[in-house]
Amino acid sequence: MEASTLPLVLHVFDKHYDAGKVLFEELSKKMRSKKAIELEAHLDFFAVYIQLLERVHFNKKKKIGKIFSPFKPLQKNLRKVKHIRFIQEGFTSRMADKGQYSDYQKLISSDKDRVYSEVYELILSVPLHQWENLYRDIYRFSQGMSILNINTAISQIINEEIDYFYFGTKTRLDAQTISDIYKGLKKVTALEKIRLAIGLNSVFTHVVHQEIDILSKKMDTWYKNQLLLQHLGSHLGKKEDVSKKYQPVLTFLQKNHKELTSAIDSRCQQLFTRMLH
Repeated sequence: MEASTLPLVLHVFDKHYDAGKVLFEELSKKMRSKKAIELEAHLDFFAVYIQLLERVHFNKKKKIGKIFSPFKPLQKNLRKVKHIRFIQEGFTSRMADKGQYSDYQKLISSDKDRVYSEVYELILSVPLHQWENLYRDIYRFSQGMSILNINTAISQIINEEIDYFYFGTKTRLDAQTISDIYKGLKKVTALEKIRLAIGLNSVFTHVVHQEIDILSKKMDTWYKNQLLLQHLGSHLGKKEDVSKKYQPVLTFLQKNHKELTSAIDSRCQQLFTRMLH
């Protein structure tokens, strides 16, 4: 690796690694949803960085892919902490003030306890030496990269994401596609930060990044609405007789889903066309 490149690219990783490890150690003492959500964001960055390494060292893809294996179950379950927190927040803003949904409130509370317990057990099952192993492997494979390697690999990954975005919005913009685009935009943003950190220009203009930010926030709102709609729908689907008190809430969430999906569709069409040209 060029002498100047390794410290630059690793500096980006180091910040996420150091912050993630501190959060991990804090969570091993006590579960906190805010810290769990922050840790998930750092693990998501690790996954993006490892994808970049796989692309640069394509002949060692299998070996590099295994680096993150010990953290994958934790990453998946930390996402559940975020989901249950969003569901709880949605419940509080849409339903709790009416004081008549105690059965649903109990379900959220019990789901939260179960998810927290599972995550806590997973954290305790990942020994600290796995963090050291992760860093050792990341350092080793990062040494084989040049600015040109990184530039080419990031461009390839970003182009694949945009092609998928564009294809997704040209077919049917369903919940899965929106969810995939939401994750993809986060990946693009993370890769752009790596480019800037090693002295490369951003692939997209400042205006495009502002639009990505606006779309991501809109998708964030859609995501929270979707989680509550799915969770509540699943709860009511198990009942033989659904109380009428739930109807206004369901109607609101369904209307919100439709309006947000339409707004996202419109923004996607404009943004992805601009990103392609």
